[in-house]
Amino acid sequence: MATGTPQTRRSTVGWPLARAAVTIAAVAWVGSRVEPGEALRHLRAAPAWAWLVPIGLMLLNAWLHAVRVQILLAASGVTARQSAILGAILRAGFVGLVLPTGGSEVAKVAWLTRVTGNSEASVTALVGVRVLELLPWTGLLIFGLSRGLLRTDPLIGASALFFTVAFLGVITVIVLGVRVSPDIARRIPGRPGAFAVRCADALSRIKDRPRHILAALLLAIPFALINGLSIFVALRGHGIGLSYVEVLALFPAADTLISLPVTISGVGVREGVFAHALAPWGISESLAVAASLTRWSGELGRAAVGGVLFVIRDPAAARR
Repeated sequence: MATGTPQTRRSTVGWPLARAAVTIAAVAWVGSRVEPGEALRHLRAAPAWAWLVPIGLMLLNAWLHAVRVQILLAASGVTARQSAILGAILRAGFVGLVLPTGGSEVAKVAWLTRVTGNSEASVTALVGVRVLELLPWTGLLIFGLSRGLLRTDPLIGASALFFTVAFLGVITVIVLGVRVSPDIARRIPGRPGAFAVRCADALSRIKDRPRHILAALLLAIPFALINGLSIFVALRGHGIGLSYVEVLALFPAADTLISLPVTISGVGVREGVFAHALAPWGISESLAVAASLTRWSGELGRAAVGGVLFVIRDPAAARR
């Protein structure tokens, strides 16, 4: 029996269909500007390390993510094995490839709750980790703007400026909201309100442990730098000579465009943004697209590891 109003069902189906349509249009646009045979030749010419190193770096970042989640879980009074948290993150990354935007985070909550047995602590830790990541990302955006990104690339520079303001706004609202979150949560009726109260309690416990917060924040810095390093490696693998500093000034800002939820997994947008960003260096669109796909291979490789874990019986589920 169908549930929900016709309008709700249309909106639920309409957004994925719209993203699929935009994805097809973006891929078609990139295809019209790139010679597929030439891009394929560039991909074949890339050395093995250009494919393997980004995968290793993305797995390293998954581990750093797990460590930070473990730290914030401990701050809220919940103990969990690091390997189990990492497994939850990798599994969620695999299924997140085909889920709508935010689906990977929902999957992380589901698997992490299996590991911890505490959904509110899982939600609070995962949200806390993502919020702390905004600080180094904002720092890199400001770094790019300080190097004249608005002048050299108005599109990417404008996106960097917009997200710098947006990220600082989000961080400010959350910092101010932590103090009043218990009062707000108690005003929410029913079961959602009860869950919100438990989340607010977990957040209050984390707030009272500044050393844990600082540790999670400091680990977010290498997380951001490793993301840049994976791009640097992919570019060097294709003979593109941007320095690591130039990569850090440009691509965190470019990622603000790539991360917009307009296509499925950023397909089409990623390739188009790479082609646009690398054009001032005289890089052909075919080579830029090849480099973008090599960079994406790191995320796909990490997801593949999660796929292997996905088909293996979840130890946390097996204990239940």
